[in-house]
Amino acid sequence: MINTFHTSYNPPPVPPRAGYSKPLPMRNTPLVKFLSVMLLLLMILTFGGFLYLFQKLNMQELHGRNHEDMSNLLRLQDCVNDKLGEDSVAECGKLIENYKAVIAKVLQANEKVSRLTGGPSFNGPAAHMVVLSQHRDLNSDFLKSKDLLWDPEDSLLQDVGLSSKRNMLTIQNPGIYLIYSQVTFSKHSKNALMQAVRTLEPEKKKEQVLLKSFCSLNQSTPNLCTASMVGLFQLQKDQPIYVTVTNTSLVNRDFCSFGLYKLR
Repeated sequence: MINTFHTSYNPPPVPPRAGYSKPLPMRNTPLVKFLSVMLLLLMILTFGGFLYLFQKLNMQELHGRNHEDMSNLLRLQDCVNDKLGEDSVAECGKLIENYKAVIAKVLQANEKVSRLTGGPSFNGPAAHMVVLSQHRDLNSDFLKSKDLLWDPEDSLLQDVGLSSKRNMLTIQNPGIYLIYSQVTFSKHSKNALMQAVRTLEPEKKKEQVLLKSFCSLNQSTPNLCTASMVGLFQLQKDQPIYVTVTNTSLVNRDFCSFGLYKLR
């Protein structure tokens, strides 16, 4: 007889056979654990090795830069003392230009930080002076002497005094200072176009020339020439520093600067 009974339920599951057991999930064996630990240690050692090499290379590079900077300072001092000879004039000029660029960047960064924080950020005395412009020189004081006059509003002054005549910087903290100066001339003169950084000895009150440089212009061809110089000096408290030129009427006021900062 044919069974015609229908239902919507699923048929019951087939009972397991005798002797059948469900496979157990895989567990971590001691070998897998050991390999995992060794892989982790290898990654830590590799990262630590790269970090050590990176730090060592950075220290070597920093040591090399410090040694190079000290050598350049010594050669710069030789340039000031005329110990390198005439053949090294070009090299001295490049050293001076490089240090002027570095000093200008440091002073600009210091000025920006000072504005953001509301106070000075440089650790020691520093000054970067900008020459007095024509539109602020109402009484034409700039042309009345051989001393260059500086604009305190556009200059950077920190722990360094400026005289009332605006021509002299006054040292407030004694020590070793790096002094630099750049003067650009735009007019020819029969006399040599010269600039000099001068000081007055604190005890003798006698004028002394610290630095001096020259440049020349062709009378028939209008042009510009720049005299630059830099040097290291031991300065005393209340010692004045100022810049003189052959004739202030020959100076191009747009490209003149003077400054110093304490090394120690």
